[in-house]
Amino acid sequence: MTRIERIHADDCSMIKRWKHKDLLIMSCEKNGWSPKARRFSSDTEDSISVDFELGNKYSQAKEYYIFGVYDGHGVHDASKISIKCSEHLPENIAKNLSKKPKNKEEDIKNAIKKGFEETELYMKSALVKEAQDSGCTALVAVLGPSRELVIANIGDSPGFISSNEIFSLQITKEHDVHNRAEILRLRQQKKEKDGVGFSIYRLAPGRREKSWASEPEITDKYDANDINLLVLCSDGITNRLRAYKRMPTQVLLSYIKKHINKKDPLEEACHELVKICDLVSQSGYCVDDMSILVIVFLNNKSLKQWCEDATKRAENPEDWLQYKQQKYEEDISDISEEDLGVESPKNGPFYVDYVGRFLLH
Repeated sequence: MTRIERIHADDCSMIKRWKHKDLLIMSCEKNGWSPKARRFSSDTEDSISVDFELGNKYSQAKEYYIFGVYDGHGVHDASKISIKCSEHLPENIAKNLSKKPKNKEEDIKNAIKKGFEETELYMKSALVKEAQDSGCTALVAVLGPSRELVIANIGDSPGFISSNEIFSLQITKEHDVHNRAEILRLRQQKKEKDGVGFSIYRLAPGRREKSWASEPEITDKYDANDINLLVLCSDGITNRLRAYKRMPTQVLLSYIKKHINKKDPLEEACHELVKICDLVSQSGYCVDDMSILVIVFLNNKSLKQWCEDATKRAENPEDWLQYKQQKYEEDISDISEEDLGVESPKNGPFYVDYVGRFLLH
């Protein structure tokens, strides 16, 4: 039996909680910041999905759970793209699972690939206008009945885990201009496509270009029995936390440790994470929408025991909580104008906003 609870909601933010068997899930969503208006915007282009009941519709998906974060971008109603993606991608993955797979890991990966392909085709046909100039990233986690966990992503929405063995680890690669492997992939794609449709999404004065969709990057299988925490989020979260040089898992566990004697340390930690991200928003350093899914694997422990075990190596917030605006230090100087396929604009610097892997862009 799944229990869902809305903990907090206002005009610009929402926090929800799900409880299903030994899974405890929190979601936090907050609209982007408008530097000009000095307030949070009235809408968001992000979406999330939490699906426990797909087995009711697709028998082969019984006891499979799918979670996702989707970050919309573009000109024409990017929020509609991300919402439709959050509705269709989990279902398309579920219906492509096999009823009697010989290899569950390979079956999940194949279902993910087919699910992405079918979602792309659906949205290109159903959302013709929006699909011309808009798209979204997609980050999904599929949890199987034997606790096998596979994560897949297109775009720069990242995933993180924490376990007793590995305290905090990013398990996905962000497909952006700070990922050298992605730049090389794009260069090769440009050659193969004869220079047409090179897949860097860019924002320049008076100009917005499309990019090619590509297959999702899929992780190896993880055993959820060995994981304490899985975090899926949009880059609006991670870009803000770069100011503190911490990953979302590190920040959450730090605040869980601080509030370990409260009634619900996880809820307290989620509120604290949003607060420190808000500080960065109001500095103007990052103003994007924020979405995060926090998935706790209790693994037959009480919440109190889980908190004690998961935070043994966590820092105290006071040890790192000193906001300093950071600049990107990655070397992207080898990305030439020729690579981008455009000339630098005459007025103002050219700004590379996003690279490569968009669903439907």
